[in-house]
Amino acid sequence: MVPYTRERRTHRPTPYQPSASSNPMIQLHRTLTTFFALSRIVVEVVCFAPPPPLQSPLTVRDKIARSTSSRCQSNHLSMSTDKLCGDPPFLAVLTEPNACVSVDRIDETVTTIERATIDGGVTLVVVRINNDVDGDETSENKWNLLKRLSELKQQRLAEGNRDFLLVVNNDVELVLRAISNNIDVDGVHVKEYNAHLIPDIRQKLQDALEDTIASTSNEIKQQQNIIIGTSCHSIQSALDSYNLTPRGPDYLFVGTCYLTQSHPEKTSLDQLEGPTLPGSIREILYQSFNNDDDRSGNGESKFKPPVIFAIGGIDEQNCYEPVKYGADGVATIRTVMQANDPRGA
Repeated sequence: MVPYTRERRTHRPTPYQPSASSNPMIQLHRTLTTFFALSRIVVEVVCFAPPPPLQSPLTVRDKIARSTSSRCQSNHLSMSTDKLCGDPPFLAVLTEPNACVSVDRIDETVTTIERATIDGGVTLVVVRINNDVDGDETSENKWNLLKRLSELKQQRLAEGNRDFLLVVNNDVELVLRAISNNIDVDGVHVKEYNAHLIPDIRQKLQDALEDTIASTSNEIKQQQNIIIGTSCHSIQSALDSYNLTPRGPDYLFVGTCYLTQSHPEKTSLDQLEGPTLPGSIREILYQSFNNDDDRSGNGESKFKPPVIFAIGGIDEQNCYEPVKYGADGVATIRTVMQANDPRGA
């Protein structure tokens, strides 16, 4: 009789997977996309249900996206989202304030954004320059930076990579100059205290765009729409800009989420708006949209709320938090512009 012997099972450890923790930009992108797909579902199912349709990042696409439609086809996104490339979470990158102080800094800025956008990880690039420094040289440097970023935008489009939006902070005249010179720029970011001027600014830029199209017969520009964003630091400010007629902003930068060098006057946590404000604003704007189908009172359909970017002290360690609380994406300066590997953004 053969004695009974129990088969011994050998534990096979999971194969080693290289960690991305050593690269902060790769960690930023992976953390952001993973927490957006998972935590948005948990928060909205528990608190608000039903959640908006969501297309997950590649790492979890098969688990979630098969049973949901793309967010870009959902009523839970702004009409401006059609101009935003890809699916959320979105990433906006702002240039550093000193990006135009010299030709070398322009070169560094363009090189960094070139590396950051090579795989289509950036949705929006904002040319934000310190306006405290005036002079012909600074103005010309700013113009040259915008032209080079516009060329990069066209290069990314020609390569078949995901295109990015290009806007200029607080300089309508520069955008008008770019449009009249057939430079590929999408719009302007308006200061919060000038948000009430958005309808007039939009019309002014749209008229300039139509004049350029008429004189050049540019087929690409015929499909272009002006993109205008602004900032807000409160729910009331967001509602005021959204309720502008005939149309408010296409996106909002909402902050300040964390301590940041951009707002040195805020030195303690109790002075911050915090990471929950962007999601709260998004929820309130959609409640307003769903409860009021006719804001203007003249039969025109109400525009969907703007895309919400969380801003202020965003880095690879905290980027998931605002998205977890409901933001559509995040905006950052130094996390990308000072990264050793901007490509990982």
